[in-house]
Amino acid sequence: MNLSVIETPARALPVNIDAEQGFLGALLVNNSIHAHVSNFLAPHHFSEPVHARIYEVACCLIAEGKTVTPITLRDFFGGEDFGGMTIWQYIVRLREEAHGVLIAIDYAKIIVEAACRRAIIDAGQDMIGQAYALPTGGRASEIAIGAIGALQAISESTGDKNTRRDAGASAGALLDHIARVKGGEVAKAGVPFGVPDIDRDTGGFMPGTLWVVGARPGMGKTILSCSEAVHVALSGVGALLFSLEVPEDQVSARILSDMTFSARSPIQFGRILREDVNDLEERRLIDAKRDLDLLPLVIDVAPRLSVTEISLRVRAEKERMVKRGFHLGVVFIDYLKFVKASDRYRGQRVYEVGEISASLKELAKSEGVCVVLLAQLNRALENRDDKRPYLSDLRESGDLEADADVVAFIHREAYYIQASSEFKLGHGDAVSRFAELENVAEIIIAKNRAGAVRGHEIWCDVSCSKIGAKVWRRDP
Repeated sequence: MNLSVIETPARALPVNIDAEQGFLGALLVNNSIHAHVSNFLAPHHFSEPVHARIYEVACCLIAEGKTVTPITLRDFFGGEDFGGMTIWQYIVRLREEAHGVLIAIDYAKIIVEAACRRAIIDAGQDMIGQAYALPTGGRASEIAIGAIGALQAISESTGDKNTRRDAGASAGALLDHIARVKGGEVAKAGVPFGVPDIDRDTGGFMPGTLWVVGARPGMGKTILSCSEAVHVALSGVGALLFSLEVPEDQVSARILSDMTFSARSPIQFGRILREDVNDLEERRLIDAKRDLDLLPLVIDVAPRLSVTEISLRVRAEKERMVKRGFHLGVVFIDYLKFVKASDRYRGQRVYEVGEISASLKELAKSEGVCVVLLAQLNRALENRDDKRPYLSDLRESGDLEADADVVAFIHREAYYIQASSEFKLGHGDAVSRFAELENVAEIIIAKNRAGAVRGHEIWCDVSCSKIGAKVWRRDP
């Protein structure tokens, strides 16, 4: 069988020289056009190098407060021939032939659109070349991921993304939103954590923010991610849980245990995993599953993901939830150790962690979600008498503390009491102290851009993967 490659005839790249000339001519007539396009039009969008150079110089002059005319541009260009005239003569001609200044913004958008089409073609050709040249043992999925990332970057570079705003207008928008919240027209922006004091201090899971939640093993990182994901979904807001460490059946068992929790007859997630449930409990679990079918709660149990892969999956899930009539509000990532960094800082974990935290903060801001990243703390804290964690206990912290809007720690004193020799030997003080603190956890807010820094006691049941502000007491 002949497997010869079928070559596609060469085709002209998408360019629009008339739009480029029309825009530059209009800009030379009216420099104020620059203010309307500078947020999305860049020199590299022009297909003709001379046009890119003219626009680049014009942008620099305008930034310096100078007027752009053929005369002010003259010193920046030599007398080299350009189609039978000097470049300066060409600039004069652009200005003389300018017409339709009001349509210049449309010209700019046409230029960007053509540039994006060329970028897509380049990305496609690059992907094809990599696919043909993939060495033995190479992974085609890596090529696909790279191509998806390149196309996503192209997509994000299109359109009007004006990030500038007068301070007064920005403040007015905020005050208008506050008035609408007080009037009951819209809900508060943050998704409640579920503990009133924590919500008052932080505003809850606010859109555009990065939470870093640190703890030692056994403190309850996975309990918090699963229980809070359920809480968010029950409030009517979409939650996406990346469980990069814990497998799917364990996550599902924890969620079902949380959903069916009853102080009188709890169903521990360990029993669910062992299929150790009676008929009544099975019916309760089936009912919980039906409730879950209606909730905007999605779990992703990939073993390892890069920040690029996480970002792409977040954006895809955000679109899917919109189609279901929900808004994706909170993304939980359990946990940092299993998030892959790029090859840029390979082997330098501190810098890799900094790259990950900065990228997740950018994701939160660009997608309007709260990202909750779970992290492990240094083992050194276990050598202290007071084992309550501090910011310095963040393992391989890099820029974690700097990038996070909220840094919180989970601490359970009962864990250390249960592990002590006194408790194991049955000493009365240790046993009674454990009984007192068995269902108590502390959420320590160690950094908070929006409010107070302090600790908060919450209720928890480790065996049922349940946390909350309410204290449930089991009957003896």
